[in-house]
Amino acid sequence: MLSGIITIVLTLLFVAVWAWAWQPRHKQSFDATARLALDDDAPPQAQGDRESRA
Repeated sequence: MLSGIITIVLTLLFVAVWAWAWQPRHKQSFDATARLALDDDAPPQAQGDRESRA
């Protein structure tokens, strides 16, 4: 009985979080967060720079 209640509560919690995440008002912030890993402000270092300091 208790395990059934826990299952129902967790399922409802999952559906609530899923519905919150898929709301259109969150799309812009999620897209910006997804691009963070691709946006690199620092220019890449040349391999010669790293070897000359060693």
